[in-house]
Parts: sequence; C-alpha cells; structure tokens
Amino acid sequence: MKRYLLSIMLSLLCFSGANAIGNSGKISFYPVVTGMDIPEASRKLIVSKMEQAMTQNGLGSIGHADRFVMLAKCNVVQKDVAATTPPHISQRVEVTFILGDVVENKIYSSASMELSGIGTNETKAWQTALNTIRPASQTFKQMFDEASEKIESYYVGHCENIIAKARTLASTGRSDEAIANLMAVPNICSDCHEKAMATVVEIYQNKVDGEGASLLTKAKNAWAASSDENGAELAMTYLNEIPVTSSSFAEAETLANSISKKMSSEKEREWQLKQRQYNDEKEFRSREQANSHARSMATITAARAVAEKWAENQSETKVYLNW
Repeated sequence: MKRYLLSIMLSLLCFSGANAIGNSGKISFYPVVTGMDIPEASRKLIVSKMEQAMTQNGLGSIGHADRFVMLAKCNVVQKDVAATTPPHISQRVEVTFILGDVVENKIYSSASMELSGIGTNETKAWQTALNTIRPASQTFKQMFDEASEKIESYYVGHCENIIAKARTLASTGRSDEAIANLMAVPNICSDCHEKAMATVVEIYQNKVDGEGASLLTKAKNAWAASSDENGAELAMTYLNEIPVTSSSFAEAETLANSISKKMSSEKEREWQLKQRQYNDEKEFRSREQANSHARSMATITAARAVAEKWAENQSETKVYLNW
C-alpha cells in the first residue's frame, strides 16, 4: 500500500454541510486531483467529471476541504510519440478515484479505470482520454453507494460522541467550530442529523445570547461614559447589532428608549428618526421569528453561515490518506 500526501484545506464542517456546507445536508465531497505533469485544463476536466458523478448520484460537491474528499490520482501508464508532422502523442492513463474521510484518515471506497487518448500535444491527449469518463456509469454508482453506506454507519455509531464533543467545544468558547462540526452531519443519517440540528439550535442560541449580552454591556458603558450625542450614537450602534432572538433584546430596547428620551430637544427630530429605524428593524426581525418553524429555519440558516465562515478561516494543513 502506498501513502499519498494531500495538501489541502482541512475544515470541519458544514452542513451544511457540510455534509457538507451549503448542500442542505447532503453528503458532499471536495474534489482533489493529484499526479505529475497534468495540464491545468485536464485537471479542471477531471474535477468537472467528478462533480457530474456526484450530482448523478444525489451527492454534493464543495469548493473547500470539508471532511469527505474525492481524490483522483492520475498516472501515465504508457506514452508514445509518433514521428509524424505534426507529431501525435498517444498515451494510456490510469485514473484511480478514492472517496475518503480526511478527519478519520479512512478510505471508504475506490475505483480505477484505464483510459486511452491521442492528440497533437499532451493536453489534447489527456483531454481525449478523460472525455471517455462517464459520470453516470455503474462504476461511480457502486463506489458512491459503498461510501455512503460506510459514512452512514460511522455517524450512527459515533453520533453521541459527535454531539458531546460539540458541546465541549461550545463550553470552551469555540461555538463556531461546534456548530460547523454538527452541521457536517449529513441527512442520510436522519436520526443523528435531527439530533445534531437540535443541538445546533441550542448552541447557536447560547452564542447569540452571549454576544447580545456583550453588545448590551458595551452600549451601557458607552452611554454611561458620555451621555451626549456621541455616547448615544455609539450606544445605538451596539444596540442595533443585538438580534431580536437574543435574551438581551428586551433590555436593549429599554435602553434605546431611555437614550432617545434623554436626547436634547434640538436633536429630537434626528433621534426620533433613529428610534424609528431601530423600531422598524425590530418589527421586521420580530415578524421573521413569528412562528416556531420559521424561527427554527432562520436559526439553521444563520448557523450554516457561521459554519461556512469558520471553515473558510481555517489555515491550510497537510492531510494523509492511506491507500
């Protein structure tokens, strides 16, 4: 067995997932191409073929390393150059597709195919070979089915540990990472996915409450330090950032009303406008949160954004997959 080194962005999550982020709970794979001397146009073609294969099999593709990767390892098995004018290059290429988990460092399934291509240069020889790949083939279906079954088994067996780890992360101030990990649970595992989303709502609410309390404190301090136009301006800036779903929102509303009442008469019209804007925003956000289903969906959408942002901010790391 050989060990291949993938240098890719390792970021756990989403959802969204993934899993992956942005794919509504589907299992999603990050396409990676490795091999020597592959023309850039050919790399793009292989990625396109992999993405088409994912779509054909009801899976998603993501643009960054999440958890699951689809690796295409390409090797030129044989190359011949015909002494013609212009010269023609014919080559046989072996492409091995691997579906794996970069977190667990596991291979879930694989498939190899040998392709032949010919062209007036290497790029065209690669292109004609790769164009014979059929994304809807039974080879890809069997590979994805095998991987999906193993992924589902993994989440069924590790669901409680995943949720417990997320709670631990959240309790140590790493709520965004916790949300990202939970959002990565694909909906193929319906029971675990449901539990993960319920925990996401809980952790996200705690995050919103904590951030709201911090903003409220800043607003109070700004107003206490300078009970004039400048202090009021700064305080209202903080107050406007507090979500209506935060446990601090009611107190923020009381403070906003108090600030408005205490402003000098010559600024009354201006502050009435600011207060009206604040109230309009409050009413708009309140309507969005009017029923439990809409509130839950809004929370999941907001949590997905948190997970995506967390994933994007992860530094590049080296990940090994054994094969």
